[in-house]
This record gives sequence, structure tokens and C-alpha cells, in this order.
Amino acid sequence: MKILLEKKNIKCLLIEAGGENYSETSQEFYKGKIIGDQITDLSKSRLRQFGGTSGHWGGWSKPMEKYNLEFWPLNANDLNPYLKKTCEILDIKNQFRKSSLNEFFNQIEFQYSKVRFADKYKNYIKNSNNILLVLNTQLSHFVGRNNNTEYAVCISNDAIKEVRTKYFILACGGIENSRLLLWTRDKNQEFIDNDLPVGKYWMNHPWILSGVGVINKKKLKEKFENNFLEYDGPLHFAAKKELVNKKKILSAAMYMNAKEDTKIYKEIIKDILCVAPEYGKKIARMIFKKDLKCGNIFMQLEEDPTENNKIVLDKEKDEFGIPMAKLFYKKSEYSLKTAKLFLEEFGNLCRKDDLGRIAIKDSISNLEGYEQLGANHHMGGTRMGIDKFDSVINKDLKVHDINNLYISGSSSFVTSGYTNPTFTIVQLAIRLAEKISKRLHA
Repeated sequence: MKILLEKKNIKCLLIEAGGENYSETSQEFYKGKIIGDQITDLSKSRLRQFGGTSGHWGGWSKPMEKYNLEFWPLNANDLNPYLKKTCEILDIKNQFRKSSLNEFFNQIEFQYSKVRFADKYKNYIKNSNNILLVLNTQLSHFVGRNNNTEYAVCISNDAIKEVRTKYFILACGGIENSRLLLWTRDKNQEFIDNDLPVGKYWMNHPWILSGVGVINKKKLKEKFENNFLEYDGPLHFAAKKELVNKKKILSAAMYMNAKEDTKIYKEIIKDILCVAPEYGKKIARMIFKKDLKCGNIFMQLEEDPTENNKIVLDKEKDEFGIPMAKLFYKKSEYSLKTAKLFLEEFGNLCRKDDLGRIAIKDSISNLEGYEQLGANHHMGGTRMGIDKFDSVINKDLKVHDINNLYISGSSSFVTSGYTNPTFTIVQLAIRLAEKISKRLHA
């Protein structure tokens, strides 16, 4: 975002809490507690260094589905103008193929980004005349009055400094954004409205090992649109809006990584034999054919936002005197229902069109029995909306009733959809840069 503003001849101050490189000492400041279901390690799921968590993100990139934005105060038309620029920033193709399988499912494709933002932009930022990068400086809180942010209180080398500028952008991730805004409210209660639901409606993407599957890729190519004919990556299938509405579930996608290991093939065939004996015998004879793909089925699920999943301030404080983050989190029965009904319907499609077979893990029928893997996609907590009683920022990412304080990142998300958040984060950042640029040049 700073680079986008800089290119419009706008001077920017970029304050980074960490250093140029990873430091275990610095990372200690990201420790926190989880009350409820232990899905993630708060100190290991994000990076406190220049470039942030992009230093270890997985790279899977895709725009959100249009229907996943229906509860947002903006829509796909607000984000689509930034598709091309987002792809340029992430060094990926502006090509997200989709093939309709039936009224309920699409075969989809993610783009894979290898970008590490620190590596890509470090020299550019250091050599810029309009961007001042300050490392190892921790934001504590904002101070303001009369609906304006006056300055940010920052700590560096045990010195407390006041940073003054025209516009302030809080962009510290899906946990720190809530933590620092909560601390700002505690320190400056007349500034941040107590009615704002800061920290609430926090979300992650439940990621579940849901079963095993066999897909006849040759039949998949023959039966449906041919835009995946040459694609040989992992198989992705996503729910359409029609399935979500009919089954009253959340959005979801399944991922099947094709395995070439004979041992794994045999294990999967054994599982398939239990649910489809005749088909199991059939694929056993086809095991070495390239058209047959076998693999574990993982699902990435939308998570319903609730007030009870939230970030609050702990009594324990870090070395700067800022309370640590405490996350209250419970696994969602709704998400589990989504996984089960999605796979049952996809299994029906496989049988009907002889595309293959899937075996669903028994554990996903039990909320307490299934293992939820942490996707580490921290979303919500300062979500956007129209009403300040159920949102923190407006569609332009500006904090309600404050003229010059913006919040950027996945903490702004209203719903999570099933799609990895980075692509949407970048779209929103580009849009915000344009909005601020227009305000400055008005």
C-alpha cells in the first residue's frame, strides 16, 4: 500500500515492529492465549518482521466468490477493478479457471504465488524518496479527540515517541489489529466508541482431513468443459451458491492432492472397497493408469462469524506494557455439517457420472471427534459494515466516526468464504490507497 501511495507522490511513514529479518526474541511478542479449542499457535502462525507473515505464507491465491461477498458492504464490482494490479503484485497470472460440473459444483483453479513481500520490495522501499521505513518500533496505541486521530504512540529502544501524520493506517494482521485497537480504547475511551464490536466475529478457515477419493480424470475431461485438459495439479472442487442455499450450509472447497505412490494407492483403494466394493475392484485393476487420481481429501471451509469467537486483552502484558492477545475460540458445528453434506453430495455426483468414489471419514460426524487443522487465516475482529453496532469500519476501511484512521488486512473481513484471504487483502489495500490518494489530492 505504501508503494502505491508513493507512486502517487505521497510521502509515507512505514513503521515495522520487527526487524529486517526473523528474530526469536522479536517473535516472543506475538505470544498469546487461546481459550477453548486449540487450533493455532499465536506466536508461530504469524511473523513479526519486515514483510510480515508473507515470509511464510503458502501462496495459494484466488479472488473470493461473488456470493461470499453478499453480506459485505461492498461487492465484486468494487473489487474487480483491482484484479489485474493484484496479480501483478503477487506475480501470478490473471487467470482463474472454473468449470461447471453440475448445478452444485465447480472445478476451480488457484494460482500459486512465490512472492515474499520483503524480498520483492525491500530495495525499492529503501531507495524511495517518499517512503521512510522505521524498523524495530512497536505501535502502542493511538490518541485522538473530536473524531480525529492526533498521533500514534510508538516505542523504540525504550523511548516513547509521538508520530503525527494526516492519515493513519493500522495494518498489523488479523490478531494485532484487534489487540492494538482494543488497547487504544482502554487508553483513550472517549476516542474509540465502546459500542464498536472490536475483536468480535473472529474467524479462521477450518481445514479438515475429510476422507479419501479416487477421481477418473479422463472422464472428468471428457464429460465437462475442456479448460482443464492440460492441468495436472491438485484437484479442487468448490460449492456453488445453489448447493449452499439448498443444503443450508456454508461455502466450502475440497482439495485432493493426487498421489503417485503405490503404497498410498493401495491404502486408498482399501478404504474405497469398504464403501464401494465393486468399484474398488475396478480401480484396483486401473491403479497404474495415469488417468486415475487417488488422494486424501482435505476441505477448507467457511466459518460462521460469531460474537463468541473473539480477541480480547489478557491481564498479562508484554515488555512494552501492552496486554497480550487472548483468543476465545470454539469449533463450529455448522462448518462440520457443511463438510459432511458437501462430501455426500459430491459423492452422489461421482457415482452418477462414474467419475470415481470417495470415502468420508467417520470423525467428521462428531464435533468433538474430528481434528481441525489450523489454516492460520486470521480474519475478522475489526470487520467492515454499515452499522457501528455490528462493525468497526466502513466499506472504505475507515473506523466509524473517526475521520483519519483506517484498518487494512483480513481483520476487515465480514465473512471468510472458502478462499485463502491474501488475494482479497491486496485488492482491498489497492482500493484503500486510491481512496486516500483522492482525499489528499481533493
